Amino acid sequence: MGEKREIVCCYVGQGLRVADAVTIAGIKKSTYYYRPNGRPKGKCPSTHTIKHHELVSNEAVVVDIIKLISPEYHDYGYKVSSELLKQQGYKINHKKVKRLMRDNNLLHPLVLKTEPLNKLFIKYTSPPLEGPFKTIEADIKYVRIHEENRNAFLLTFLCTFFRYAPVWDLQYNMRNEQIIELVRDLIHDPIVKRYINHKTKIVIRTDNGPQFIAKKLAAALDSLGISHEFINPGTPQQNGHIESFHSTVSRLVCKRNIFQSLDHATNIFQEFYQAYNETRVMKSLLYYPPKPFLKLWESGIIGIKKDKYGKELFYFREKPLPNLGFGSSPEDLFWINKNNIFENHVLTP
Repeated sequence: MGEKREIVCCYVGQGLRVADAVTIAGIKKSTYYYRPNGRPKGKCPSTHTIKHHELVSNEAVVVDIIKLISPEYHDYGYKVSSELLKQQGYKINHKKVKRLMRDNNLLHPLVLKTEPLNKLFIKYTSPPLEGPFKTIEADIKYVRIHEENRNAFLLTFLCTFFRYAPVWDLQYNMRNEQIIELVRDLIHDPIVKRYINHKTKIVIRTDNGPQFIAKKLAAALDSLGISHEFINPGTPQQNGHIESFHSTVSRLVCKRNIFQSLDHATNIFQEFYQAYNETRVMKSLLYYPPKPFLKLWESGIIGIKKDKYGKELFYFREKPLPNLGFGSSPEDLFWINKNNIFENHVLTP
């Protein structure tokens, strides 16, 4: 391109018109007249954001983002943070939130993915969104107790519908008797018990580990009226919800703590499970934690639809107001949204 501009300059210097010279060189007139100014292309990034009809500086937005991600186990990315900022009254998109978090080193560190091997895997299967506690995935994760130089077993039961973990246990030994006891705690959980009374058939999905294929466990599950299904060997993706949960456990708990004893680890996991079930929002749950999401589901304002790929997703039939947050009751969300369809002159004679 530089050589063509030199050709145009040469012709123009000899008295030829610019329009004819650029035609001979095969370039546009704007290309000939363009002079770089050294500044980056595009519009300059904004320095303020609207919040409740007022301009707020980017520094104040960063402070609010830090408040969102600073609590323990609330390591949100830029998409979740942008939705929470909108709930606080900001008019902001996820691209600006990403830029602010990147400039202030608040984004998650990049995970270098290895090149996948050329293998043939079976088709991924996921439990359908039939209702709470229709399918519960269970698996065991190793947890290193550093001061005692031992591995403990973390067993979690996770509802695939709204990602609620009703029961869990952390022990140095995990035998089928302990699993049976934890299953009994599962069916006596107040939330689970409420759905069992409605004749919900619970299905527990596990891998083929030695703790789960014991005959004593099969007899106990059969006596409790619980079905037990196994994933195919070598296909952990069929237990994808609990595997994703274990990835969250590794990132937020195991990699951030040095466990002095089993009791010390148990206390930390109690804090984690409470935050996970009650305060930590999830994108798949419409940016609500599991327990508040279940209340919205029970109120009837959340439905299920399929995207263009056939994947089942939740959506709001009656979308709650942004400033209410997940602290409001489902009844408040329902009736306020019902009233919002009327104009003021209709409601006020």
